[in-house]
Amino acid sequence: MEPLFSHGSQPDPSEEGVQAPPARVYRLSVPAPREIAFSAFVGDIHLWWPSSYTGFGPTTHAYVADGVIGEESESGETQVWGEVREEEPPSFVEFSWTLAWRPDAPTRVGVEFEELPDGGTLVTFTHDGWARGAEGREQYEKYSEWPVILGRYAAYFGVSAEAVETVA
Repeated sequence: MEPLFSHGSQPDPSEEGVQAPPARVYRLSVPAPREIAFSAFVGDIHLWWPSSYTGFGPTTHAYVADGVIGEESESGETQVWGEVREEEPPSFVEFSWTLAWRPDAPTRVGVEFEELPDGGTLVTFTHDGWARGAEGREQYEKYSEWPVILGRYAAYFGVSAEAVETVA
C-alpha cells in the first residue's frame, strides 16, 4: 500500500529495527558544594571548557546564557552548540546538543549534581538521544571525547582528570 501522502518521510528500510546506540554516562566527584559545582559547570564554562573543542579556538568564550549553550569569538561571531531544555539549579541541567552536527538532529546532554555526605558533589553526565541507524552511530562516535572535556571540569576543582569514571 502506498503512503497517503507521497511527501511524507518514510523510514529507510535498511535502518528498520536498528536501535540507537547506548547512552554515554560519566561520573566524577568534585570537592565543592552542589551549588558551586552547578554554577561552575553552567556559569564558568568559559574557564574550564578546552578551546581545542570549540569552533573559534583559543580566544573563544564558551557560555550558557539566554537558553543557549555556545561560544563567541573574539570578533563577536557566535556558534550555538545547543539549547537549554531544562534547568533545575543546583540539581540538574539538560541541553539539546548539536555542536558540530546538524541543528535539526540534536542529541541530549543531561548533567545531575548530587550532594555527597563529605560536602562534595557527585556529577553524573549523560549523553544520549542518538538517531537510529548510521546517523546515530556517527553521532555516537563523534561525541566520544567527553572524558577529556570533563577532565578539564575536574581540573577546575583541582581534581585529576583520571577521576572521570566511564559508567556506560
